[in-house]
Amino acid sequence: MKFIMREAVPEDAQAIDNVMLVISEKCTDIERMKRQIAKLQADPQKYLLAAVDPENGTICGSLLGVVFEDICETGRPILLVENVVVLESYQGKGVGRQMFQEIERWGKEMDCHYEMLVSGLNRVGAHKFYARLGFEEVKGFKKYL
Repeated sequence: MKFIMREAVPEDAQAIDNVMLVISEKCTDIERMKRQIAKLQADPQKYLLAAVDPENGTICGSLLGVVFEDICETGRPILLVENVVVLESYQGKGVGRQMFQEIERWGKEMDCHYEMLVSGLNRVGAHKFYARLGFEEVKGFKKYL
């Protein structure tokens, strides 16, 4: 099935929050999320992607792409992909692959040198999926502020 890939809009906040529950135990403040989505929309270096089931209009997946500048090597920017989520009932149906095709299309349009993502240690199934997409596992560090 071909899913619709589009930029999220503030009216998608509740549906995206439902998707995020796959990776997060907490619900987001919906009004705050609406403001965040509007802020993301206004920034040309950020892309909150919504994957939509064309048959019923359900937002079944989402991810956030952020382009940031780099001063190393060619000086081309880097694409960071975060919050990659697909509703469990849609996993294995091509949603994730199509989301990455879209964000990588956008990353190339933004002249990104490469893309990177961070994934929780416990998301073993997602790690296998990322490897099938061509990602290499490298060591990273995270510190909460």
